[in-house]
Amino acid sequence: MAQREYSEEFLGRLDHDGNASTAIDYQAEEPFRSMDAARRSGRVRVWCLGVGLDPLTLWGEILTVAVFDDEAFDELFSGLVVANDEGVVVTMATPGRPAHGVPFVEERVAQLLGSEPLAPAAAACLALAWRDRETLLGT
Repeated sequence: MAQREYSEEFLGRLDHDGNASTAIDYQAEEPFRSMDAARRSGRVRVWCLGVGLDPLTLWGEILTVAVFDDEAFDELFSGLVVANDEGVVVTMATPGRPAHGVPFVEERVAQLLGSEPLAPAAAACLALAWRDRETLLGT
């Protein structure tokens, strides 16, 4: 699921919602093959932060976070798009130009949690990732 979202949102690829005439071959198709190889090699680590229940929709969500090392991110998302079908990719750069990264620092996390329109699950993931940053980042 997450690989499909990265492909759609960050790389601007078509929705991989399972309605296509053929199933995705995760072992052969890009970017899925490279994402899986990066995960197997430890260059991408995925963590489950918990399960949340949105009080407005009553939808349950598995809260996860993926941690990419710098080189893996640069390789996997070398074709990072500025915008996709759902809107503009959030960056710290000049509008219309992708950034090299959004810093995971207290000031930026506080700004996102305090004044940006985030879905409840996204806010929970960000707050939990910040709380558990030493474990997630291996520091």
